[in-house]
Amino acid sequence: MNKKIYSLSLMLLVLALTSCGEVTEAGKFDNWRSRNEAFMDSLQTVYDTAPDRGGLQYITPMTNTKTRIFYKDITPSTNVVVDQQPLYTQSVSAYYRGSYIFGETFDENFTGTNPNLEFDSPSTFKVTGVISGWTEILQYMKIGQRWMVYIPWVMGYGTSGSGDIPGYSTLIFDMELYAIK
Repeated sequence: MNKKIYSLSLMLLVLALTSCGEVTEAGKFDNWRSRNEAFMDSLQTVYDTAPDRGGLQYITPMTNTKTRIFYKDITPSTNVVVDQQPLYTQSVSAYYRGSYIFGETFDENFTGTNPNLEFDSPSTFKVTGVISGWTEILQYMKIGQRWMVYIPWVMGYGTSGSGDIPGYSTLIFDMELYAIK
């Protein structure tokens, strides 16, 4: 009987050690393409099923008509909105905060909840000098508008990524068009 208990104990210990050694924690970018595509599909579902479309609107890019770039207008009531939109050939100044689908920020030019003219500076760039998703969406924004923009990977950095941003990344931007240069 003692040999059976001893053997059973030894077998349980071996199983416990073996199972602990095989467990690996999932990385934040594991299954990245499918997770990002599922995220964009969930936005489409919200748009299609929510009574108010979840506040979502979208544009269909001229350069990729099979894709949608979703956005929400989150312009504060204190912002003055000027009925002027940038052209493809112009330069703009904008505030932005970029994040992944799980919320981690990868780039920003303002701190805090809202851009602050005393402490933050907008970035200036050509409308055509940014990722294609930005080029498309900027032409729809008016000066003073602030949007939460959801750019699918095909309109962002594609399959190869850029710097710390891996390929297949849906890019989420909190962006405010500050001026047209």
